[in-house]
Amino acid sequence: MSASSLRKTKVKTASASNKWIRQAGSAIHGRGVYARRAIPAGERIAEYTGERITKAEALRRDEARLARLRRGGDGSVYVFELNKRHDLDGRLSRNIVRFINHSCAPNCETAVVRGHVWISALRDIAGGEELTYDYGFPYSEWRNHPCCCGAPDCVGFIVNKAQRWRVRRILKRERKRP
Repeated sequence: MSASSLRKTKVKTASASNKWIRQAGSAIHGRGVYARRAIPAGERIAEYTGERITKAEALRRDEARLARLRRGGDGSVYVFELNKRHDLDGRLSRNIVRFINHSCAPNCETAVVRGHVWISALRDIAGGEELTYDYGFPYSEWRNHPCCCGAPDCVGFIVNKAQRWRVRRILKRERKRP
């Protein structure tokens, strides 16, 4: 198999023709991605595809995203961190994987392997179940990202799992104030 056909195969894994997933409305947020059929634990489901951009360009695009949000537009984040120098902007129409929502109790995980972002099943996923992964946003930005996942241990904001205790403590303190 040639390198160009391998690239085409990888891009196809994130498209609407993926055998594992389909896109539909979500109870969590906007659109979501659902299992077409049962997906076994450990299965590599799809590649998160997009435009490789510098950190400076990612910052510029995030400022534009926040401006759109302030005007009442789409404030969804589709930029995925690849490494210290580059990010991946997943705002491509063929990339339905960008619609996988966050959950504090995810059924998928992400892995960056040689510059490619892969979504894999953490556990067996039933056909029709919505796919989710933990976005793990930094603690410094937790107030900017409310969470609607509905998981029993959800803190109400999308924040790195290791920092959720801090958010709980702050929220508890705020609730006690008159």
